[in-house]
Amino acid sequence: MKPLGIANTVLTLFLLFGFVTVSVFGQHGTGREPPNTSPPSKTASPKRNPPASRQSSCSAQSPTQATGRRRAVNLGGGVILEMLEIPAGSFCMGSNDGSSDEKPVHRVTLRQPFYMGKYEVTQAQWRSVMGSNPSLNEACGGNCPVEQVSWDKAQNFINKLNDNNDGFTYRLPTEAEWEYACRAGTTTEFAFGNSLSSDQANFDGDYPYGGAAKGVSRRKTIAVGSFAPNTFGLYDMHGNVMEWCQDWYHPSYHGAPSDGSAWLSGGDQKQRVARGGSMYGDGSVLRSASRNAEFTAVIKLSTTQEQSLITDCDLNCDGVGFRVVAVVRTQ
Repeated sequence: MKPLGIANTVLTLFLLFGFVTVSVFGQHGTGREPPNTSPPSKTASPKRNPPASRQSSCSAQSPTQATGRRRAVNLGGGVILEMLEIPAGSFCMGSNDGSSDEKPVHRVTLRQPFYMGKYEVTQAQWRSVMGSNPSLNEACGGNCPVEQVSWDKAQNFINKLNDNNDGFTYRLPTEAEWEYACRAGTTTEFAFGNSLSSDQANFDGDYPYGGAAKGVSRRKTIAVGSFAPNTFGLYDMHGNVMEWCQDWYHPSYHGAPSDGSAWLSGGDQKQRVARGGSMYGDGSVLRSASRNAEFTAVIKLSTTQEQSLITDCDLNCDGVGFRVVAVVRTQ
């Protein structure tokens, strides 16, 4: 797990001065299981191997290939955002073998196709639209995913795309759309089967999954598209950076929408869902069904001498990025 650094300082100050308001953020790039209101343990043992599979009453037949239709969104300066059309279909969302927030497994039907970014949004794409680059690993280059992006900052990027009025509405994927696109018709732990090594994705290779051999632990972003895509043609759905979704975080799927829409009622409305795990995560949190909760709160620090505000990504969320979805604009 990446050291918390400033976050530890914040908590130490809290103990010394009894600050009035402290909100603890999510796991900031570790991609580990959704946090509670206490800081995550640095010594928590990662899950390395899959448990025995449990039966589910859910059944669905999902497409295993994309439609073949593509979009190339011109961001200016010769920078293009490539998007692939994901077909409509049904799938079984969640896992009976994972954490409690991945249950119950339930059938979701997406009745309309949608376009999704072929890659995570890159530093070059972000710079072209926003004129800046928030990434900690800026030296990685323009073809690496942008990171240290809060949910609100991702919305700012998306709003600028929508300002072009090109006939499409751009947004973050819903959590159901994200898992559907990640699985690409598979029912295994990953789009590539039930095991994962760092030869297949960018994560902490010291903790592979499903009996895979240990590998390199890069602990930094790498160029998008460095590994094989899933059968929908999407790259890096497992690892590199966690990816924001629209939905509020809920601790289980009881009452979840069955139509693939964003779940924006109830739940913890200080936390949004992030998916896919990151370069800091162990193999278990890169599973297709694994969920992570990231806080979008503001930490208020106060002492007798000064007051300051630290926003959500001013601490340590260098493992958080996003990809974009587009649907035909209806009005």
